[in-house]
Order: sequence, then C-alpha cells, then structure tokens
Amino acid sequence: MAAIGCRYEAAGFVFASKNKTPLAKENVWRRNILPRLSKIRLEWANFQVMRRTHASIMKELGVDPKWVADQLGHSLDVSQNVYTQVSVKQRLEAVQQLETALVM
Repeated sequence: MAAIGCRYEAAGFVFASKNKTPLAKENVWRRNILPRLSKIRLEWANFQVMRRTHASIMKELGVDPKWVADQLGHSLDVSQNVYTQVSVKQRLEAVQQLETALVM
C-alpha cells in the first residue's frame, strides 16, 4: 500500500479503477455483483454468505484447510470454526456411521 501523500501505482492493485485508484468493495458490489445476484433471486446474499459457501464447498471437496484459510485471509482456526459449515449430506453420513457403530 502506498504511504499517505504518495501517488497510487495502478499496477500495485489487483483491481484498479479507471482513475488508477483502488476499487471500493461497495462500488464493485453495487455495480457488478448485486445486479447478477438479483437476476437469480439471491440479492439477500452478501460477502459473508459467499465466504462461508466458499469455505464449506472447499472442505467438502477435501481441499487443504490451510490453503482455504489463506484464501480467506484468516487463521486456520477462524476459517474452520467461523466460516466453514458442514453440509447436510456430511451430517447425515456422520449420523449413519454412528448408528452403524452403535448397532453392531
């Protein structure tokens, strides 16, 4: 990040505006993401929903949890205990495994 009073270098940003300044997430959300979500009736979704979905799907796919935490910009603890949700399918499988263990 540039120091206060320095000019921004557009090449230093992943997403730079036409004015070579960083894009504000609120503007990207309002102009680009929300209209697409509204078309498919998901306007209620927000960044947190998307982060949880990303973390949860990656867990279900068996992706290394440390890599997912790095992608989310959090520690492994926060990634696993705050963002990752266990799918209904995985919960059902766990209950069925428990049931099988208890019946035997």
